[in-house]
Amino acid sequence: MKIWVYLNGIQQGPYTIEEISQLPLSPSTPVWYEGLPQWMPANEAPETAGLFASESTVRQAEPQPAHKTDYAAAQPAYQAWLNDHRPADAPPAPPTFIGWSIFVLLCCFPIGGIVSIIFSVISGNAYRSRDYQKATRMSEYAEWSIILSIVIGLMFTPLALAFL
Repeated sequence: MKIWVYLNGIQQGPYTIEEISQLPLSPSTPVWYEGLPQWMPANEAPETAGLFASESTVRQAEPQPAHKTDYAAAQPAYQAWLNDHRPADAPPAPPTFIGWSIFVLLCCFPIGGIVSIIFSVISGNAYRSRDYQKATRMSEYAEWSIILSIVIGLMFTPLALAFL
């Protein structure tokens, strides 16, 4: 089993359970492995909880910050892993058109650019959460909003120039 840990503000791994037992983990150190829905403290994850079974087996761990650990900071690595290990039956990711959306925002029609950026982001997020139909639909909406924004921008450019 491959286990990732979040030590000293840096995601590290993958490690085996034997390697994990040699690391200076505290019970609250965030860990993640395939099968966990999200990062969780090492003493709460089923595979690593045995390392903290009794007080006498807990080694001196690195000092933990006074604030709460930010598990969300470790999520990008999970997303990258998810993209690399997509199911065999998953269709290819639809284009998000984020570059075109930014171009439209800056050069043509800002309202349409904002709308297309929103559709682009939703498309990428839907694909990563394996909602392939929604990802395709949002990708098409982004594409159409880009096309309409360019047309509107081209229509209103002569009017803007005439009144300057």
